[in-house]
Amino acid sequence: LYYDLNKAEPELAPTLRGKTVLIGATAAGLHDLRPSPMSELIPGVEILTTAIANLRAGDWLRDIECRWALMAVLIIGLAWAYARNLGSVVIGVGLLIASLLLLYGSYALLDLNRYAPVGAALAGGWLAFAALTAQAQWREHREREATVAIFQRFLDPRVVDELVANEALSLDNKPVARDISILFSDIRGFTSLSETRTPEAVVELLNRYFTRQTEVVFRHGGTLDKFIGDAIMAFWNAPADLPDHAKRAVAAALEMTCELDAFREELKKTEPELGDFDIGIGIHTGPAVVGFLGSAARLDYTAIGDAVNLASRVESTTKGVARVLVTGDTRDACGADAPFAFEHRGEFKVKGREQPVHLYEPRRRDAGADC
Repeated sequence: LYYDLNKAEPELAPTLRGKTVLIGATAAGLHDLRPSPMSELIPGVEILTTAIANLRAGDWLRDIECRWALMAVLIIGLAWAYARNLGSVVIGVGLLIASLLLLYGSYALLDLNRYAPVGAALAGGWLAFAALTAQAQWREHREREATVAIFQRFLDPRVVDELVANEALSLDNKPVARDISILFSDIRGFTSLSETRTPEAVVELLNRYFTRQTEVVFRHGGTLDKFIGDAIMAFWNAPADLPDHAKRAVAAALEMTCELDAFREELKKTEPELGDFDIGIGIHTGPAVVGFLGSAARLDYTAIGDAVNLASRVESTTKGVARVLVTGDTRDACGADAPFAFEHRGEFKVKGREQPVHLYEPRRRDAGADC
């Protein structure tokens, strides 16, 4: 099947009639060898032959226009996942699985002469993942700083750091009902004391006193709820779980009386007339609702409920009876192994209660460890 070029008028071989004939060189010395996906060097005429054959048979890759649609789907899906707070690790694993499936699907479509350009979409998806992850980490950092700043007003900063690290604290936490031990402390005769001093002097005195007592509350794992004038409200077992919260509350109350004595001795050296002011402390253990209360502009982490009201009433009853009084519920919650002895101080009628309340004065069992 060839031309006889020696003839003056070469005749076309019968089998080539109506065919497309390409003539090319295949010898290496003629420099018509070209690289291709199939081989490092292939004769150029074969490349042309393959192209013409594919065109005649309609056998070529057809592009599937899916670049931008697929990229949009990936970015929207990532944005939705981050909005649902699914976590960067979970989202990254999901994107990796989706990428592998898309690459496999694109490869499988080649057998059907279809080309799915998923590279650009995947590149856009992974860039969006990096940007959204950085934004989420920045937002998480800001939220953590805000959480720490708020809870450090109520808790020992070391406890706050531990709780935040364990993801036990969040500004999104909803109020919950739980058993807590509530402590109220109030200065006796504060009204008459403030009448004899300038407001600046009263504030300075209170700040010194509150600083000492707050440190005691924090040392015993308590949560400082608020200052109410000259009164202190604190509670235990929220937000951190403290199975021995009643013991901690009583121990804090006894140490607060010791801290008061030390403060009074300090005052006697500079202001002898202030060396005899006293405090009353009331403690009750019971159920309350604990969490953030307030408006979007101002939130307070506090406890509300009948148990809180009763603790306040117990504190009001201490005058003329004892510095520290606790209810029977607190005494029972301390357990038989508590390092305290509880002296029954009688039944007392408190506001808001029809039945009288049994109150007890706690004392350390070790007499040498009073203060």
